[in-house]
Amino acid sequence: MTRLNFVLVGCLLFFSPKTLPAQTKKAHENPIVIGQIVTLKSAVLKEQRQIYVSLPDGYDTLTSNLPVIYVLDAEYRFGIAQSIQSYFNVTTRIPRAILIGIANPTKETRQRDYLPKAYGGEADKFSKFLSEEVFEFVEQRYKASKKRYLAGHSHGGVFVVYTLLNRPDLFEGYIAIDPSLKHIYGDGDTLLNRELKDKRLYLASSDVAYGYLEDVAADMQADFAVFKNRLYQTREKNKLSFKIDHIDDDHGNSYIHGFSRGLRYVFNWRFE
Repeated sequence: MTRLNFVLVGCLLFFSPKTLPAQTKKAHENPIVIGQIVTLKSAVLKEQRQIYVSLPDGYDTLTSNLPVIYVLDAEYRFGIAQSIQSYFNVTTRIPRAILIGIANPTKETRQRDYLPKAYGGEADKFSKFLSEEVFEFVEQRYKASKKRYLAGHSHGGVFVVYTLLNRPDLFEGYIAIDPSLKHIYGDGDTLLNRELKDKRLYLASSDVAYGYLEDVAADMQADFAVFKNRLYQTREKNKLSFKIDHIDDDHGNSYIHGFSRGLRYVFNWRFE
């Protein structure tokens, strides 16, 4: 067994381990283990994908299945999400959950997977990867229920909103942090008219700023406002429970606040 932030373990069936560099263990030292990384050979995407897994304290003694939180951009957001979730397990009554992260092989595959066709991506194929391969793996291998939650930022946030609109059956709770929603919902769309009363959406914008031109930031905020208005206009029809938030920080750092607040909202626990 090797360690670097995560402990890597072997996998069964078509899941293969990836070896991380070992660090020398000194006397009286124990590793801080936050999860595992497994490699899934995807027939849908025709490539190997890394899946990050974190199980809560007391998992081995559980007799019932846990809800599952799926985190996009796992290669640099999983550690943040795991820390926030672990903290909430101590400080709030948010139920224990399995945390699953899905990493991106490259920036190009990230855009391909998270963005829908209107943005030039293949989000429908990524949805199929989740529903036919990732869910099956998680729900067969771990004590996982079918209560699922999805969290994404930026492009990942686009995928979260797109999934709510097009495949609301996949998740119960949706956390979308600072997405660009320009093409997500057209004037003739009726997707928000469907029954969504058992779903919860946390949707947050940010000050954008860092790393963006002023016109790009203005467009993102304007498109966010348009979609926000659509949510309010259709809420009597769809019965969707949602929280619209603004985070007073730049685009990149909005994830820290957004995941924290979003997790509390989708689990329906003390949102102030």
